[in-house]
Amino acid sequence: MIAAIEGLDWMLEWCGRVFHVLANFCLGMMLIGTAVTIVLRPLDLSYYWIWPWTMQFFVWMSFIGFFVVYRRGKDIAVDFLVLRMGPPAMVATRYFVALVVLSVTGMIVWQMPVILASQVGVIDGVLSPWGELERYTLSIPLGVSCMLIFVNALLDIAKAMAGIPELPSSHQTDPDT
Repeated sequence: MIAAIEGLDWMLEWCGRVFHVLANFCLGMMLIGTAVTIVLRPLDLSYYWIWPWTMQFFVWMSFIGFFVVYRRGKDIAVDFLVLRMGPPAMVATRYFVALVVLSVTGMIVWQMPVILASQVGVIDGVLSPWGELERYTLSIPLGVSCMLIFVNALLDIAKAMAGIPELPSSHQTDPDT
């Protein structure tokens, strides 16, 4: 059981690193597009497709980064009260949070076929060598991130059941100090 948990944990960590690179790539492309627009404006040059691509990269960056933020524990944690209540409360919230995450991301993944099917047509100006990108391409990173977060929440439950301690949040300190 521990070997399976460690293997899945390694795989999710690897995915987190890849997604981090992809999110940064999207940010870089947004910055390059914006810089090109600013530099070319005084020269009376404008490429109409830069703005739509910038928006496409923004959406992709946000959805790809969704998994990275969750995996690295950089999401919002309001745990000051639970820390004061002690280890039993930490264990209880560990399971509770994982179940909430499973519910929310599970619902998104379950609805993903409906979400993708409802996004019909192209995104004006998001040109590629194959034509304008379809609207559904905006939501694909959301579905993949939600699937990875769902698996990560299952892993959190498996770790708790195996007695593997929870990693502290990046902001956690000893409540007695």
